[in-house]
Amino acid sequence: MFEKSITKMRLSDLMKATNAFSKNNIIGSGRTRTMYKAVLEDGTPLMVKRLQDSQRSEKEFLSEMATLGSVKHRNLVPLLGFCVAKTERLLVYRDMPNGTLNDQLHPADDSGKDMEWSLRLKIAIGAARGFAWLHHNCNPRIIHRNISSKCILLDADFEPKISDFGLARLMNPIDTHLSTFVNGEFGDLGYVAPEYARTLVATPKGDIYSFGTVLLELVTGEKPTHVSKAPESFKGNLVEWVTQQSSSGQLQDAIDKSLLGKGVDNELFQFIKVACNCVLPAPKERPTMFEVYQFLRAIGERYHFTVEDEILMPSEDTAADFIEELIVAREVKGNN
Repeated sequence: MFEKSITKMRLSDLMKATNAFSKNNIIGSGRTRTMYKAVLEDGTPLMVKRLQDSQRSEKEFLSEMATLGSVKHRNLVPLLGFCVAKTERLLVYRDMPNGTLNDQLHPADDSGKDMEWSLRLKIAIGAARGFAWLHHNCNPRIIHRNISSKCILLDADFEPKISDFGLARLMNPIDTHLSTFVNGEFGDLGYVAPEYARTLVATPKGDIYSFGTVLLELVTGEKPTHVSKAPESFKGNLVEWVTQQSSSGQLQDAIDKSLLGKGVDNELFQFIKVACNCVLPAPKERPTMFEVYQFLRAIGERYHFTVEDEILMPSEDTAADFIEELIVAREVKGNN
């Protein structure tokens, strides 16, 4: 099953593997899905994602499965199987033993030691490689729309694997790569680009903003919506706080103290500057995902994290980019 294309699986087998979707088996949930840990009869550990309120017909869902099953990259969570039974829509993934990046950075009980800088950098580079591949090397390209530290999973070697790509397409039957979000379903608090409130259009630059927030999480150790180091009077989110620190010349104070003074301060400053460029208010001023990947690769050059399947250089100015920017510009103009 691990080597073949995705497999159609029986509901009864997945019910048994998840202990009838027991609450004790839940390892993550969002507004549109719940993820369960599952163990097959032969002992194989899996993850099962149960979609809520998918608007796709069975035929449409099967078509999407054929597409998603063909999207394979070392930094994407492998989709192994699926199940369609009446209203149930289930996706089956390979198990990721180290949970999400969010789990590692912000453990629920505040236990656990601080993550080393080299590991944080490895995760950032691997995730950027995966997102760059979705943006630049898929045809048609895939805009993730829901990037957060919860969608970056970690395997046994802490290699990052992106989940939830293509999820928006499964939930929304009227969809193109320029489609609107579905009633605000996509985008966790603290990660959504500011222009979304005006345009309601998913764009690659919106993904860049969300990924920039993840990069800020990695280098500051702070949560996207609550900054523990900020004074009580500060009511903003992580991006706003780092922007404030930057404009007052105190960017060093934003960096996780556990990382400073260990011979990597120069890398930390380069990294936080890349993150700040990703969350610039104007979408056009943000880099592309390919550029973000290249910047991070350069910072981590001495660690030899790079692998053979590098991202192909995207064309300078694709028609898709032009159309997206034109549509966003028109939306903004219409709303102003």
